Amino acid sequence: MAHAAAAMAATPPPSSGALIARLLTALAIIAALIGAGALALDWEPRLLPIRVVTVDGEMHGLSRESLKQTIGEHIDGGILTQDLVALQQRVEDLPWIHRASVRRVWPDRLVFSVSEHEAMAQWGDNGLVTKDGIVFRPRDGRLPAGLVRLDGADAMASEVVARYRRWHPKLAELGLIIDAVVRNARGDWTLTLLGGTELYLGTDDIEARFQRLLAAYPQVEAIGIPTRIDLRYTNGFAVRWVPRADARPERVAANISRERS
Repeated sequence: MAHAAAAMAATPPPSSGALIARLLTALAIIAALIGAGALALDWEPRLLPIRVVTVDGEMHGLSRESLKQTIGEHIDGGILTQDLVALQQRVEDLPWIHRASVRRVWPDRLVFSVSEHEAMAQWGDNGLVTKDGIVFRPRDGRLPAGLVRLDGADAMASEVVARYRRWHPKLAELGLIIDAVVRNARGDWTLTLLGGTELYLGTDDIEARFQRLLAAYPQVEAIGIPTRIDLRYTNGFAVRWVPRADARPERVAANISRERS
């Protein structure tokens, strides 16, 4: 032990020149590695390019070929270096896409699995809404035909959808089909039925007024074809209608006199 300690004590420390040489060598190695990495990043997309993009999943609102084209426009790496998280986010940002995932398949394929939003209704003039109240707007402006129209502020979409889903089956029991539900900026609710009849529910006691409508509608329909029913009264409502040919004239006249102008 004494000999070893003496030997270590006798070993001179490295000179400053030797330290500088070692430091320069280390820096040269690091620079070479960085250069090799940069070269690899530059050449990898050419040596291992992505040649095939596959899209799995049922699609109706968005063209599969259009989606592939969009993906292709944002590919900026090879099979190893392509940022899949960024590419997935690009796809999920598309209006029709609800969820997406992507994986690499060696040697040159990316496989996407996508699910679309399912439009339950048209939202306003240029949008669509799902049953969960998610509003989206197709970039091409194309909207499916035959959908009920709901409208309001986007932040109120969930409430508008919920009321439609609650009211629709109850009116259907009376043979009535909702064509549109609108909640305007003041909070007023208006329903339009298939055929053009308008129902005004106002801003307060909406459900109580709706129940009043359900209870009274058979008597209203017995008199004539209603074109407007205003339920914004405390204890009643006003009706405008096209009288039936077989309706008793005195009943029609009595009810028309209660209509609010």
